[in-house]
Parts: sequence; C-alpha cells; structure tokens
Amino acid sequence: MGLVVRGESWKTLGAAFHTAEVVLAPPPSGQYVVLSTCNRKEMFCWESPQGVRQTRDSVAAIAYLYRIAAGLESMVLGEYQILGQVREAFAAARAEGHVGKELDRIFRDAISCAKRVKTELDLGAVPPSVCRAGMDEVERRTGCRGKRVFVIGSGRTGTLAAELAAARVVPYESRYQEIAASDIVISATASPHTVVAADRLVLTRPTLLLDLASPCDVEPAVARHPLAELIGIGTIGELAAGDRAEREALTAKGMRIVDEAVDRTEAWLDAL
Repeated sequence: MGLVVRGESWKTLGAAFHTAEVVLAPPPSGQYVVLSTCNRKEMFCWESPQGVRQTRDSVAAIAYLYRIAAGLESMVLGEYQILGQVREAFAAARAEGHVGKELDRIFRDAISCAKRVKTELDLGAVPPSVCRAGMDEVERRTGCRGKRVFVIGSGRTGTLAAELAAARVVPYESRYQEIAASDIVISATASPHTVVAADRLVLTRPTLLLDLASPCDVEPAVARHPLAELIGIGTIGELAAGDRAEREALTAKGMRIVDEAVDRTEAWLDAL
C-alpha cells in the first residue's frame, strides 16, 4: 500500500488536460483527496499502485504533495493560495468520508511541513501569489488610480484582482465592449480556451492587459496590437521569482525541510 497520484498538471498538458482528465474516477479503496488549483487537478489516493495508469512511487508522491502545499511547485515561490487549497481539499474529502488514518496523517503532515517552510524561509518577503505579483507589475507600469479597470473572471483569483483594483463586474458577454472602454484589463478565468481573441479586439485607447490564467485567457497575438500591452503569466513568474540564485537557495532549503517531513511520515507509516 502507498500513496498514488492520478492526473497531471495543467501546466504541462495544457488544454488537453481540461478536456480529458477533469473527471478522475475514485479508487476502489475509498481513500482519496482531489486537489484542484489553477494549474493542476490531481487525485491523491491511498491504495495499492498495481494497475493504476498514472502513478508515482509512494515516497515520491508524498514528497510531491508536500512540495505543492509549501508552494515549492508553484510559479511564484511560496505561493500562499496553494496551502489554502490543500486545506480545503483535505477538509472536503474528510467530510465526505474519503480519508482514513493513513491519508489523514499524510495531509496533516503536508500542512505542517508547508507552515514550517513558509516560516523558516520567510516567504512573506516574496510576492505571495501570481495575482499579487501581477498587480504589483501593473502598478509599476501604469498604476490603477483614476484608471478604468475591467476584470474577467469570478473565481478566487479574479475576485482578488477585483478587490485589489476596485474593478467592475459586468456580464461576460459584454466583455469586448468593456475592454474597449477600459485602461486596464485583468483576466483570470479557468477556461480551457482563450476568452480574449485578437481578431475581436477593438481598442480605443492604450490598454494594459494582465493575463493571470493558465492556460492563457488572452490570445498572445493581442500583444501585436498597437494600443495593447500584454503581461502574461510567464512574465509574472519571472518577475515574482526575483533573483534566480536567491530563489534556488530558498528552494534548496525548502526541499531539505520537505525531505525531513517525508522521513517522519514514512517512519509513522512503516510503524503501522
């Protein structure tokens, strides 16, 4: 018996994963937690790995979960929303009766490990989320004060962006009209397809577009529009990462904490 991961990260499979892997069949054992974030939908199962289509070695799977919870697998190091999503997924699975003693211990240890990583590495000094990092860059380039800001997306990231930018909520169908009347456009949907197409875009003023989605909401060709300035999620990740050497050093320290936590969890599991 061991921990098995089903599914894959959207950041590697892109739109194909949205259509092919959104529904993950529960394992026979009944112990599982489904974790869904902006760039992954994966099921962590406690079961025998024989016969499972996509699996990871149990120890590697536990380490992978711990890295996710700690934000070490995120585009922005220490990204704070991930830990909350892990907690919510764990709580939902427990409420539905899908968590036994093994998975309960693994997820509790993952959360404790993440807290230790964030505390010891002082990741509060790093931009805490892709949304915050993106908004910081918008503020640096043009600022939101006195600007007409339009946010596309009603999920967690879109809502946070709207709060940061004091944006308006309008019907999705009128998005192109709203974009044409805006100075700043922030898009953060979970759509598997682009929601802002270059050939439908009509701009009447210089417009800064911040695309927080993965896969992207804004068609890359929009960047060629003479009145458009596009900030994509790749650029945000580079900006949020800061100095590469510092990021690598922090990641190495975080990995050592993860390794220690995995060893403790494995020792507990071996003692059962």
